[in-house]
Amino acid sequence: MQWTRGSARDNWARFGLAARIFKALANASVFLFLLLPLVAISSCGTTVAKFTGYEVLQETAVPSPYTEPLITITYGPDWWVLGVMIFAAAGLGSAWRGGIPRSLIGGAAAIGGLIALQAAIGFFNPPSDIQTWSPVPANGGAAVGLAFASVIVVELASIAARSWSEARRAKDKGDWTAVGCLATSLAILLGLGVVAFAVLVIATGGCHC
Repeated sequence: MQWTRGSARDNWARFGLAARIFKALANASVFLFLLLPLVAISSCGTTVAKFTGYEVLQETAVPSPYTEPLITITYGPDWWVLGVMIFAAAGLGSAWRGGIPRSLIGGAAAIGGLIALQAAIGFFNPPSDIQTWSPVPANGGAAVGLAFASVIVVELASIAARSWSEARRAKDKGDWTAVGCLATSLAILLGLGVVAFAVLVIATGGCHC
C-alpha cells in the first residue's frame, strides 16, 4: 500500500476538515457534559443520589435505603473520570491534523474514553454485603458516551473517505478498496447503533432506572 499525494483539494479534503471540526467539538463537549449528573444511584426504580463528573473527583457519600439503621457509604475520588478527561484531551489533540494515523489515534482515544466511562460508573457499585442500589449512567454520562461513540463513527467514516479517495488515484487499488469497504461497513453499523442509542436517551430523558 503506497500513499499518494495530490495537490487538488478533492472531496476527501473537504470531508476531512469537517470530520476534524466535529471530532474537536465532540471531544471538547465531554468536559461540558461532566458538569451534568454523570452517575445516578438507583434503588428499586428510585434515584437515591446523583453526582456530576466533577463531583465524583472528590469524596462522595451514598445513603443506603431500606436499611435499619440508615447506612451511609463513603467513596473516595473516582479517578476513572480523570481517565475520561485524558482520553477526551487526546482525541481533541488528534483533531489538529488529518490523516488515517490520526484517525486511528482519535478512534483509540474514544474507545479508551468509553472504557473509562464504564469503569467510572461501576466505581459506585455497592459493597457485597449491602446490595440495595445500582449505579447507572445519568444524562451527563449518557451524553459523554454518545460523544465518544460519535467520534468513533466519524473516525471510521474519515478512514473510509480517505481510502476511497486513494483507491481512485492509486495504481494498486486492492488494499485501499479493502480498507474502504471495511471502514465503511463498520461506520454504517456503528452509526445506526449511535442513532438508536440517541433516540433511546431522548425518549427516556437519560433515565435508566
